[in-house]
Amino acid sequence: MLSIPLGLPEFKVIKQELLSYGYAIHVEKTETQERCPHCGFATSSVHDRRTRKVRDLAIFHQPVYLFVKVNRYRCWNCSQVFSASLESIQPNQHYTNRFCEYLYELCEGSTIQEVSRKHRIPYTTLEHIYYSIASKKAKERQAAKGASFQEGMVLSLDEIAVKKGHQYETVLMDAKAGSVMGMHADRQCDSAINLLSQNGLSKEMVQTVILDMWELYHKAVRALFPSASIVIDKYHVVQKVTQALDQARKEFSPLKKARYLLLKGCEKLRKDQRLRLDDILEEYPALSIAYYLKELFRDFYRTDGYNEAKERLEEWIKLAKQSPFASFQEEANTLERWKEPILSYFLCPYTNARIEGTNHKIKNIKRRAYGYRNLERFRLRVFLECTENTTQVVRLLKRSLLQLSV
Repeated sequence: MLSIPLGLPEFKVIKQELLSYGYAIHVEKTETQERCPHCGFATSSVHDRRTRKVRDLAIFHQPVYLFVKVNRYRCWNCSQVFSASLESIQPNQHYTNRFCEYLYELCEGSTIQEVSRKHRIPYTTLEHIYYSIASKKAKERQAAKGASFQEGMVLSLDEIAVKKGHQYETVLMDAKAGSVMGMHADRQCDSAINLLSQNGLSKEMVQTVILDMWELYHKAVRALFPSASIVIDKYHVVQKVTQALDQARKEFSPLKKARYLLLKGCEKLRKDQRLRLDDILEEYPALSIAYYLKELFRDFYRTDGYNEAKERLEEWIKLAKQSPFASFQEEANTLERWKEPILSYFLCPYTNARIEGTNHKIKNIKRRAYGYRNLERFRLRVFLECTENTTQVVRLLKRSLLQLSV
């Protein structure tokens, strides 16, 4: 039989054999002396021996099982009996540490159930392995992030629906790094304050916070970071104006199929679609007012400079109030109320684009597992998968290296 190096320095291989269920490798610890965990006295007096069967990384796609001869020692000093300590295998664990790490890597981007079925590991066992490692990694990553916090931070706060019936989670993100800093249940003011407080951010650290027009988020930010600039995400504002146009369109019953042409940016339409849009606006002159208000507002965000933007926004609000559509009049009042944080974008040009992209990742995590009953585990998955800096290629390389190590 081909002799393959094990790659675990603490063990020496006694025997290797190929059985019907995979490779069986009999090993024992190279070190023959142990230190008593009770009194610290070093001893080599073996009381008895036991064999542990643990699963290790596969070789040539064949399962590998280590039969580890574990010495139990009797301490000469305190007479206590104890087992030899193993670096590669945790106590009461039936898998090597590196195999557990490999399983954890497989569960990223997949589901525990799928990995459990493929590798014939009980679901509850794999679930315990994954979340044990995940909890450790989350603590390490949280500590590393806390140490990297510095002045001039830009935070992004938004919500995501996790269940039907308006059940939301608030997501906090570092807008510059593009990583999730935490999640909290619902989108109430107290929840947002708790989430912002958990990360140990001081008033001096936070320079800018990007929000939508949810009043309770603004209240929480003003309470904790009174000197920070609040910027209302431009995509949320444009979305509100686009929704006002959609409401105006619904007043014209024959235009059910024209929704795409009206809501899409003019520059993104094909030539035939533009001709069709021109025909619609010519046929419905009142609707053309709503359409041009939408396009005029989109041009507002292409403005250079705060003062010019302020003039254009005030002009747009004035025109929208004079329009015949209640939806635009209501939107004009909304923008007038939030005018200052909307204009702050031209002083601090940050958006929630990254957090919206992260929201898409979060939805994929939820969809992949067909939902989560345990929201704490859901938040843990999101934190780990949405703060990952390595690419899929690096993950695959890491898995390959784990395989080669055997």
